[in-house]
Amino acid sequence: MTKIDFDNRAKTISYEGIKAPHYLGNYKRELAVTMPRMIENAYDWEHLPYVHPSSFAAIEEIDSGTWGWIAKTTLPGNPKKPVYQHIELLVDRAENYWATTVLDGLGEGMQIHTQATTLNETTIEVDVRFYLPEKPDDTSFEAAILSMLQAQYKTLYDEDLGLMQGRQEALNRQTEQQESPDTLTYSIADLETSLPHIITHNGKRFCLNRWQGNWVIYAADCPHLLGPLEHSPIDENGTVTCPWHGYKFNIINGNNCNGKPYRLNKTPVIRLNENYLHIAF
Repeated sequence: MTKIDFDNRAKTISYEGIKAPHYLGNYKRELAVTMPRMIENAYDWEHLPYVHPSSFAAIEEIDSGTWGWIAKTTLPGNPKKPVYQHIELLVDRAENYWATTVLDGLGEGMQIHTQATTLNETTIEVDVRFYLPEKPDDTSFEAAILSMLQAQYKTLYDEDLGLMQGRQEALNRQTEQQESPDTLTYSIADLETSLPHIITHNGKRFCLNRWQGNWVIYAADCPHLLGPLEHSPIDENGTVTCPWHGYKFNIINGNNCNGKPYRLNKTPVIRLNENYLHIAF
């Protein structure tokens, strides 16, 4: 791979710089999300291999800040012969604009510039523009590259919508929380047919489930960015994995298993009484 001086790279977008590369075409789309969620998503390098496994197999941060990030990515394919890229993403917060550059590896020199525009309180539009270092000699090849990129970005935004909308719903729950009773009672027969069962108490969600023949309850929202832990199966070690960023948590003690500074919210107590299950907060 090309040796890159990461420390001395500019931390702002060069709008003059996109006059030199060859403009390939664009992908434009309306998204039912707010601008804060979209900008948050642009900064979020960690989600790429988990939300977009068909485009990214792994990612390793090199540097990041309010300016954006640089990371080494592994592309999907043969794990015995991994293909890497270094990718840089620069953000212009004032303009709701970000620019991605493939610094080396497959597609080296390609730039992808995105302009986001607010349409109303719940909808934005993204205009994704693709640039190549040079104009291809073969026009059919050029058309094929554009078609491939447009299809890839359609898939990327299809996948990102679930994360961004889920994040907004989780934030809304926290601000719209209502007082809940300190004890909830459920019929075990009813629960057995609807597991995992989600309980919301004072704005916090908990997942009621069965593991190794026992009833267990644990936080349903990842403490990192409120990812939905209820979608993860419980593994043999009592661990669930956030589908957004791969953070792992032990459901019994709430500890993070990746060495991250997060732990699950304290859980309520389960009490059994014949055919009923009582949850005490």
